[in-house]
Amino acid sequence: MVGHPDTPVAAPVEPTNEELLAEQILVFNRLKGSTNFNRVAEDVYPVKVTKSMLVCEMVIQHQHLNSKGTLHGGQTATLTDVITARAVGVTVKDKGMASVELAVSYLLPVKVGDILEITAHVLKVGRSMAFTDCEFRRKSDGKMTAKGKHTIAFLPDQPGISAENGTQF
Repeated sequence: MVGHPDTPVAAPVEPTNEELLAEQILVFNRLKGSTNFNRVAEDVYPVKVTKSMLVCEMVIQHQHLNSKGTLHGGQTATLTDVITARAVGVTVKDKGMASVELAVSYLLPVKVGDILEITAHVLKVGRSMAFTDCEFRRKSDGKMTAKGKHTIAFLPDQPGISAENGTQF
C-alpha cells in the first residue's frame, strides 16, 4: 500500500567514489586516438573522484610543449575546460554543456617529463549553470603551475555524456 507506515521505502543507491572513478576512466579512455580536438586530453588519467571533485594526472610530453619547451598555454586552457566539465558531468549526466567563461592564470612553467596533478572542483551547480575551478600542480614539488576557472551553461534538449556514448566534450 502506498503511504502505509509498514511499507519500506527504498533509498536510491548512490555510487561509490570507486564506481565514479571507474566511470571517469572509461570516459577519458574514449579520448585515446581521437582525431578531433579532444585528442588534447588523451594523455589525462583520472585518479580520484567525488561528487564535487575530479583529480587527474598527466605526464607532460613533447606534443604538449610550446616553442620555449614548456607546457603550452592552450593545452592548459583546454584541460581546464575538459576536466572541469567532466567534474560537473560526474553528477549532471542528462544535460549538454557549453562554456560561458573560461580563464586561466599561468604561474610557473612545466617541462617535459613533469607529472601534473589537475584538481577540478565543482563550486556550484544550479538549474542552468555550473561554476568550477581547477588547480594544476607539479607532482614533484606540489607547486601550483596554473589556476583556472570555468563557468558552464546547461543546454536544453541536448544529450549529456556517459561512459558509453562519450560524444560530448
